[in-house]
Amino acid sequence: MPTTRRARVRAGAAAGAPGGGLHAQDRSAAHWALDYARRLADRHPAHHRILIQTSMSPTGYFHIGNFRDTVCAHLVHRALTGMGRRSAILLSFDDYDPVRESQAARDPELAGYGGRPLAAHRERATRICRAYLAELRAVGILPADADEDGRTPPGSAWETHYQFERYRAGEYRERQRRLQRDAGRLADLLGKDDGRDLFAVYCLQCGRNDTEIHELGAAAARYRCLSCGAELTARDHAVVKPSWALDWALRVAHEHIDCEPAGQDHCSAGSTMDRTRPVYDRYLRRPQPVIVPYGLVRGERGGGKVSGSRGGGPYVRDLLTVYPPVLVLWLYARGNCLSDFRLGFGPGAFFGAYDAFDRFVRAAEHRERARVLWELLGDEARAGRAALPRMRSVVGALYSHGGRTAPALRHLERRHPEAAGELLAERVRHARNWLSTHGHRRYWGAPDAAGGRGRTDTAGAAETARTGPAVATLIDGLRTHDGPGAPRAARTREDFREIYGALFGTAHGPRLDTLADALGPTVLADALAAYRDHGRRPLLGKPSARPEPVLQEAVPHAG
Repeated sequence: MPTTRRARVRAGAAAGAPGGGLHAQDRSAAHWALDYARRLADRHPAHHRILIQTSMSPTGYFHIGNFRDTVCAHLVHRALTGMGRRSAILLSFDDYDPVRESQAARDPELAGYGGRPLAAHRERATRICRAYLAELRAVGILPADADEDGRTPPGSAWETHYQFERYRAGEYRERQRRLQRDAGRLADLLGKDDGRDLFAVYCLQCGRNDTEIHELGAAAARYRCLSCGAELTARDHAVVKPSWALDWALRVAHEHIDCEPAGQDHCSAGSTMDRTRPVYDRYLRRPQPVIVPYGLVRGERGGGKVSGSRGGGPYVRDLLTVYPPVLVLWLYARGNCLSDFRLGFGPGAFFGAYDAFDRFVRAAEHRERARVLWELLGDEARAGRAALPRMRSVVGALYSHGGRTAPALRHLERRHPEAAGELLAERVRHARNWLSTHGHRRYWGAPDAAGGRGRTDTAGAAETARTGPAVATLIDGLRTHDGPGAPRAARTREDFREIYGALFGTAHGPRLDTLADALGPTVLADALAAYRDHGRRPLLGKPSARPEPVLQEAVPHAG
C-alpha cells in the first residue's frame, strides 16, 4: 500500500476502477461522487434502495473534519438520485461507545462517566447530536421532514439512528447471539487470539465497560468488573458490546448498508476496513459496503488535521456565519475526496474561497464538470449568484460605510442592479460577520485609547508626524477630483500603508476607488485631513459581533 497520499492517488488512478482497491477511481467520471454512485448502481438491481451510512461518535461537538463524512454521503446520494436510483442516507450516532477515561478526567461535564456509554449523560449527548442536526438542516442536507432529533416519517430518504437506543431495545439481539456463539471463529478471521477479547460488558452494577470476560456463550457472558469488583453473569445481550470491527459488520448486515464514507486512516493496510474483509467474505458471505475514502480537513496553517479532541472547532456553524450553504458544500466537493484540503477564516482563505466559487459558478454555464458539480450541490439556480459582486467589493462597501449594512447594501444595489436582492443582502451579511470577527484585526483598527471613535489622544497626535507625502497628495487630488473613483497616481505599497494607516490604523483596506465612490471625494479627503492635522480617524469603527438571527435559530444549543 503506498504510504503517501499522492502515491495512493496515483495507485488508484492506475488501477482505474473498483477492482483496483479502496483508493481506485475512474478519473473519466465528471465527479468522484458519480464514480461511486455508478459502482453502487452496477452492484444492486434497479428496484433496490441503496443505503449510505454516515456514522460518528458524539464525544464532543462535531467539527468541520467530521462534516466531510456526511458531505461525502450526501454527494453520492445526490448522484444516485440524479441517475434515477432510489437511495437514502442513514446517520448513525454511535452514542453507545464508552466515554474515554482521559476525556472524563479533563472534561468536568463528564466527571464520573469514564467507561460508561456516551448516552449515559443524556442531556450532553442530546445537545451535541441536535446541534449537528441543526447544522445539517441549515446547510441543506437534513430534509425538511426531519424533527430536531433527525427522525423522519417512514419512506423518507433519511434515517437517524441512536445506537444506545437500538442496543438497549434489543434491535440486534439475534445477531449478537450468533456473534457471541461464533466468537472463536470470528477471532480467527480477525487475527485475534481469544474471541472474548472481541466483546466488552457494561457492568450490571456500576455501568462501566472496564470488564474482563471469563466465559462467553450465545446466551450469556460471565465477567469480572475491574472498576467495582463485581463478578456477575450478563444474560441481557444489550450490555454486551462488540468491538468496533464487529459492531460495524453487525450493523452493516442488520441495516443492509451498501455504502459508507471513511477517513483514509480507516482504509489503509491493517485498518478496520482491511481486517474485516474475511468477516464479510467467509462469515457474513456478503460483499463489504462500497467505501468512499476521504482525506483530512486541515486548518489554514500548519500540518495538523482539525481535531475535536482538542476542542474549539471550528464547526459547520462557523462556516455558515461567513459563507452561504452552497459555498460550504462546494468547499468540500470541489476537490477529489481522496485529497486533504484546508479551511480557514483569514483574509487569504476567505477572499480566495469567494473568488474561486464565483469563477466556478460562471464556469458552470459552459463547462460540463462544473455543471455536474453544481447539480450535485443542490437545486438552486445559478443565475442569481453569477451576477453578484466580488466579496472584496462587498467588504470594501461595508468598510466605507463604517460597517453599516443598510447604506452599504444600497450602494451595492446601485453599482450592481443585476444582482438578486436576497442573495446580495446575504453576501453583505456574511461580509459583515467576517469583518466583525475574523477580519477586524487586519482590516479594522481599534478605537483610540480614550475609548471613542475618532477622538484625539496622545498616541494619535504622535502618529501625525509620520504622515508622509502620499496622504497629502491624495488629499489635494480628492479636493479637485470630479470623476468616478479616486484620483489616479503611481502609488507604492508603502504609500498605501500610509493612507490606510491614516484612515483606519491598519496596513490594508478597501480599494480607494470603492471608498471614494461610497463616501464621496470630499468626505474621504476630510477623513485623511482629520488624521493628518489632529490625529483623529472619523471613519474608524468596528461592526458589532452580533450573530446572524438565522444562525441563532439553526444552532440553538451550540456552545
